[in-house]
Amino acid sequence: MSDETASPPRIKITWLIGTLAAFALFAAIAGYSSRMTWDYTDYDQDRAKVRYDTLAKLRQDEGKLINPVDAQGRPTAEWVDQTKGTIRIPIEEAMVKEIDTLKAQPVQAGGVIVVPTPVPAAGGSASTNAASATPLAPAAKTNATTTASPPAKPNPANK
Repeated sequence: MSDETASPPRIKITWLIGTLAAFALFAAIAGYSSRMTWDYTDYDQDRAKVRYDTLAKLRQDEGKLINPVDAQGRPTAEWVDQTKGTIRIPIEEAMVKEIDTLKAQPVQAGGVIVVPTPVPAAGGSASTNAASATPLAPAAKTNATTTASPPAKPNPANK
């Protein structure tokens, strides 16, 4: 046989080496990226940690403002605005002072109570229902020094 009939090789050596080099470069970049994900934390994880730290500090500062205490842990009062006479005190103490103030005030009668009359089952219109409401005047006091009676229990039939 002659050399002229033999076919040249289909794959050239330079193309094979170039393809293998590109694959090796891709493998090196993938390996480096994989290692970087293990070595460095994620941005979202870092941001979440900062937010949790900020939230914990905020709650601690809020607790100090809501319930101020001294070195022994006892609640204290502090000035908010000394020129206006505004002071911050613990909520328990404020509730006791407000209840004492309210107890010192005399009991007063309420205003006019409007009680609607029952509507007939058939044929009632909205304009007659509003006109049928009758105001009840508060009971007149007979003696200014008498104490008020407890309020009457609501009648379940009126509901």
